[in-house]
Amino acid sequence: MKKQRINSAIMLVWLIVLAMNLTVYANEQTESKYKSVIFLFDSSGSMKTNDVNRLAIDSIAQLTYALPSDYRVGVVSYNSDIVVSQKPVDSEQRSQIMELANGIKYENYSNAGAGLLQAVELLEEEDATEKTIVLLSDGEILLKDDAATVESKYQYKEATQQAAESGITIHVIGLGQEMTDTDNPIFAAAEDTGGGNYLAPQPSKIQDAIDAILIDKLDIKQTNLAIVDADGQQETLSVDCPFINATMVRILLTSDSPIKNLKTNFQAEDANQINGERYSLIQIKKPSSEKIELSFQGVSGSRVRIVMIPEYQIIPQVNIEYEDKIPSDETAVSYDRTARITYTFFDLTNQNLQLFTQPYFNNNSVGIAVNGDESQENVLSEGTITVQEAVIENKSENVEIDYSKLPFYVIGENTITVNLEGPKLLPLEEPKPPYLLIGTGIVTAIIVAAVILWILISRRPKPLPPDDIPEPSKYSYTGKLNIYITRTPTGYDVPPLTYNLFRLPSGKVMSMADILDSCAVQEVFEGADKIYFKSGPNHNLILTNNSDCTVMKNREILMKKKSYQITVGGKVDIVFEDETSELTFQYKDLKPSEMR
Repeated sequence: MKKQRINSAIMLVWLIVLAMNLTVYANEQTESKYKSVIFLFDSSGSMKTNDVNRLAIDSIAQLTYALPSDYRVGVVSYNSDIVVSQKPVDSEQRSQIMELANGIKYENYSNAGAGLLQAVELLEEEDATEKTIVLLSDGEILLKDDAATVESKYQYKEATQQAAESGITIHVIGLGQEMTDTDNPIFAAAEDTGGGNYLAPQPSKIQDAIDAILIDKLDIKQTNLAIVDADGQQETLSVDCPFINATMVRILLTSDSPIKNLKTNFQAEDANQINGERYSLIQIKKPSSEKIELSFQGVSGSRVRIVMIPEYQIIPQVNIEYEDKIPSDETAVSYDRTARITYTFFDLTNQNLQLFTQPYFNNNSVGIAVNGDESQENVLSEGTITVQEAVIENKSENVEIDYSKLPFYVIGENTITVNLEGPKLLPLEEPKPPYLLIGTGIVTAIIVAAVILWILISRRPKPLPPDDIPEPSKYSYTGKLNIYITRTPTGYDVPPLTYNLFRLPSGKVMSMADILDSCAVQEVFEGADKIYFKSGPNHNLILTNNSDCTVMKNREILMKKKSYQITVGGKVDIVFEDETSELTFQYKDLKPSEMR
């Protein structure tokens, strides 16, 4: 009995030690997946003069609601003391940030030292991959007496150093004419932590500073949909939404005046709307329609800016196919193997839903880096990226995927392990048979059968060639083509030409020959009748090359029987089939005066 108790005790101790080891290991493997931002806000009495309409409060909403779901957001406000202190909260709780911000009053002095220290200490408690403070202030540090002012300035400097040591980046927005002095000590926090300094001479310019921080510093992708000059009446517009099945699409309306009567019409899995005094946010979960209808009323004379902030939560998957060939080297013992590696992207919550399959996403760049090597740019095609790699042995590769050049924000895995199998061994050579002659009858029968088959095939009528003209588009034409003919078949000079696409019907498909003929060009360019254009999404132009001409965009040869998107400003060079004639065209946007 005593021996059994000793064994039980030993087993219990062993299990406890094992559990402790497992717990430590799990904690070491846990990696934070979120980022944290605190908006640090100067609410001193001088703000009553510099921000009469409290536009700075709406700037907090602009930053808070524009950030993707993997950001936690907090707010700290100070005057003579700390008046608001809210640690960062998850994306579902952001409305409480605005409740606190809306209750802020402009009064008393400016104790920026205490405010910055509080924001730094809150962020030090966060287990975030990135930590950022956005500070908005309209003046220097100033308290009721000189001693307190000196103490706050010292505290501000110490908090800046503490932020730098903790990896916290500080961006400073200076509001009002007093902040035009770049020697203002408030700006030192950005310089010492690698952040940016921004000046907003008037409160209406705070939005521009917030946009610069979102786009340039935090790399938040947003699409400008429209800027509407309101006339006091109900405004209605329809906007394109190519981000089908996005995890979240946020549409943010901001203005320097109230926005009222916002109504929307679209198809999606779910949606909600948040309305402030001078901003409105529409959060659309998994949109399924490519059009969003908006209707709102702005104050006459005000300007309403509308941006779209798409977000995808994705998980990559990999598929490998092998192609084996007999090597030319007679001493080789295995096949020459090429791996065809295909990366496909799925929704994180519904891993049966493949993403990026719409034409809009084709030719968007995604970087692929293998085992820490330099990232190689690849383009999406029908939702996949395919690379080829020679394989000589079994190996495992750590692949990092760079989504930064995609026109939307991506949350999810960016690393994946690819296990490659080495090539198979060549089969051993079979011994040659002792006989070399084959029966004459068998050979004759094979030859006769081959001749009959050839006659039957040669008599079969050849099918007519398919119609090479691309299918019409549902999108509208915009812009124009500036055409420069650099060489002609006859050697004559042709002055620069302009062809207006704006008035073409959306379903019309034009060839380069049609365009040159419309411009009264008398020369004949071989192959021009097989280079086609049609309208594409997002004001792009779709070029399809069915000719034997050499067509190049940005030094990239456009393949035959393929279609490519030409964005506004895109430039294309063509060498025609006679290998003599050449032209260059550039796709340009139209000025409002040219659209009348």
